[in-house]
Amino acid sequence: MANAKRVGDIDFWRGAVLVAILVDHIPGNVLESFTPRNYGLSDSSEAFVFISGLSVGMVYAPRALSRGFATVARGCLQRALKLYGAHIALTLSALAIFAFAFWVSGVDELIQAHGRSYVFEQPAAGLAGLAFLTHQLGYFNILPLYIVLMLWAPVALALAMRDVRLALAVSVGIYVASRTYGLHLPNWPEPGAWFFNPFAWQLVFTMGLVSAVIWRKGPPRADMGLIATSLVLLALAAFVATNAAGAAPGLRDATFSRLDLAKQDLGLARLVHFAALAYLISVAPQVAPQMKRIVDSAAGRAVQRLGRNGLAVFAAGCVITALAQAALGAGQPYFSAGVEQLAGLAYTLAGLAALFALARWIECRNTSVPPSAMVPSGAV
Repeated sequence: MANAKRVGDIDFWRGAVLVAILVDHIPGNVLESFTPRNYGLSDSSEAFVFISGLSVGMVYAPRALSRGFATVARGCLQRALKLYGAHIALTLSALAIFAFAFWVSGVDELIQAHGRSYVFEQPAAGLAGLAFLTHQLGYFNILPLYIVLMLWAPVALALAMRDVRLALAVSVGIYVASRTYGLHLPNWPEPGAWFFNPFAWQLVFTMGLVSAVIWRKGPPRADMGLIATSLVLLALAAFVATNAAGAAPGLRDATFSRLDLAKQDLGLARLVHFAALAYLISVAPQVAPQMKRIVDSAAGRAVQRLGRNGLAVFAAGCVITALAQAALGAGQPYFSAGVEQLAGLAYTLAGLAALFALARWIECRNTSVPPSAMVPSGAV
C-alpha cells in the first residue's frame, strides 16, 4: 500500500503539470498568469522531466533486478519508438491544423511562426528534418528530448543501481561538459540546436531516476534545515519574479538578466530553484498532512487520472493547444483584446474539461485494472 500511495502521489503531480502545460500553451487566457512559471525561476518542463525520470526508476529498477538489464534496455527502446511515433503524428497533426487555419483566414503567421515556414516553403527538406528529429516545431519539441532520455535511461539506471553517487557524477559531468564546451544536438536543415539540449536536460531526468532508487523504501525524511533553505530560495525567487508583488517594476528583468536562466541548456539558477521545490514537495506529506487530503480527495483523484494516462493526455493537450493557437491566430485580425481573452479563457476551461473526460474514459474502458494496482507510466 505504501508503494501504491507513492505512485498516486507521482501521478497527482504529473497530472498537475499536464494541466499547467495546457494553460501555458493557450495564448490570451487569464489563467496563464497563475501557473508556477510566473512565481519562480523554473517551470513545468523541469517538473515533467524529473517526474519522468522518477517514474522510469520506479518501473525499471525492479525489472532490472528480476529480469536483467537486457530486458530494461529493450523496454526503454520500445518506449522510445512509441514516443517517436507519437511525436511524428502530433507534428503532422499540428501542420494540418495550421495549414487549414491559414487556408480559411489567410493569416501568414499561421504557417510561418515556430518553425512551420520551412516545412511549407521547402517541404522535402522540412519533412526530412522532422523525420530525423532535427527540425522541431515550437510547442512540439519536448518529445524528442524524451526519446533521447529513454535511450539514456538504461545507462543511468545501471550506474545508479551500482552506486547512486556514480550515476550523479557521470550525469553532472555530462551537464558541465555541455555547458562548458557547447555540446548539443544540431538542427537541420535550418541552423541552430535542439530547443531542449539533451546533454543538459539529462541531469534533471537522472536526478529523478536516482531519487527512485534511493526512495525505494520511502520518501526522504524531512530535514528542517533543508526545508528552511528551500523556503528561503523559493520566497526570494517569487519576490523577484513578481517584481516584489508589483511594488518594484523592473526588478524581474534586472535580476533575471544576471542569472543563468537559459531554458535550452538548463540554466543553473533554474536547476537550483527546481531542486528546492522538488524537495519541499517530496517531504510535504510529512510536515503538512493536509496535502495528503488534497491528493486523496475527489479532485485529487481526478488529477491522478491525468497523470496515470500521461502520454494520451499529453497528446490530446498538444492537439487542443494547436487548435487554440490556430483559431485565435486566424481570428486575431477581427478580435478585440477583450474578446480574445474571453475566448482564450473559455477555450482553456473547455480544453481542461476534455482532458479530464478523456482520462476518465480511458480508465472506464480499462476497469479490469484498479488504479491502486497501476505503476507509474514511463517517460510521459
